[in-house]
Amino acid sequence: MFVRRVLPLLVAAFVATASFAQSLTAEQKDNVLKSIQETLSTRAFVPGVDFSKWTEFIDQKKDEIAKDEDVNSFTRTVNQALREFGISHCRLQTPRATTQRGKTTTTGTGFLGTVEEKGLRVRRVIDGSPAKEAGIEEKDLILKVNGEKPTSASIGDGQKGAKFDIEVEKPDGSVKQVSLELKEFSTVRKETLTWEGDDAAVLRLATFSFGYDRDNIDSLIAEANKKAKYLIIDLRSNGGGAVNNLNHFLSLLLPENTDYGTFLSRRVVEEYTKAKPDGATTPEAMAEWAPRKAKTRKGKVDPFKGKIAVLINRGSASASEICTAALKENVDAKVIGTRSAGAVLSSVFTKLTEGFSIQIPVSDYVTIKGVRLEANPIQPDVEVTAVRKDNEPDPVIAKALETLRGSR
Repeated sequence: MFVRRVLPLLVAAFVATASFAQSLTAEQKDNVLKSIQETLSTRAFVPGVDFSKWTEFIDQKKDEIAKDEDVNSFTRTVNQALREFGISHCRLQTPRATTQRGKTTTTGTGFLGTVEEKGLRVRRVIDGSPAKEAGIEEKDLILKVNGEKPTSASIGDGQKGAKFDIEVEKPDGSVKQVSLELKEFSTVRKETLTWEGDDAAVLRLATFSFGYDRDNIDSLIAEANKKAKYLIIDLRSNGGGAVNNLNHFLSLLLPENTDYGTFLSRRVVEEYTKAKPDGATTPEAMAEWAPRKAKTRKGKVDPFKGKIAVLINRGSASASEICTAALKENVDAKVIGTRSAGAVLSSVFTKLTEGFSIQIPVSDYVTIKGVRLEANPIQPDVEVTAVRKDNEPDPVIAKALETLRGSR
């Protein structure tokens, strides 16, 4: 079991592949399925969700599972069944993903791409990765890998030292040949603070999970406190992370002991049912009754006292959504960008048999003003769908600056 409550969702897949093509026997698959059933029936919890339906959902996939011969295909089929619950934070992880979780390094290419008709379009490249060192850049189109057109978003099998000859088409239409060797690299994207003039700072926060650096964030907020009237918090594509990291961050932005929401665990729901047997059973009603609220603490740095804007997109999930809602409801932070993911359940990771693990939800969440965020994405105050162009200002940051400065 992962010892911290976590709220993760979307993590960029910079590794070469999700798993080795490891074969599975019928007995091994059966062992994993039994382990999943036991875990869901005894530990998973979301108010109103009947986890006993798992047997029904997985039974509908029995023919596909019988045909699945390796870890990857089996995991995909099981996750299709898990999605029938209609909730976030409920997924099976392969043995390799289980081993990788919690690490801040990985072995792979270091880029995230999507398959197009002509090849593999590069969407993101991580600093210090093999792809970066080979000169691969965002918007490049990978035409061939070792002489063949790529048909998936991954290259290689994740083995350190594997080498590839890659044909790359640059945005200007030129074609280059590059060599790439898989190696271990850091996946941490460090928090940064940049300035937009003398009065506004932009804090970029990539994750609340592994790699979240409290000391660094403390120092960045302290720097912003010196002269910033406005703080723009960039949570775009931040998929969430640990609850205690979320609380640390909010404690640098809100006054001490500020209530910002309610986590609805099995214990809270049982207490509510006992105290109000005839009461409404909606998450909102139970959260309003619950005496224990999530609240900020005293931090090492005084909370920022200026005006705040939060940047979000569909990759902003879970802890990022809780953070955004807390700032909007408590200090009237302006939300800029596009809607969030709407995936907000507190969860844990539990080890299963055969090296697998499963992420299961253990509580729901309702904001202090009574808004359930699961399956209810945060809508921006100002929608910005424009994409940043080369050598031009970020249109989302530009709109945030305009909104903050115009509210004086």
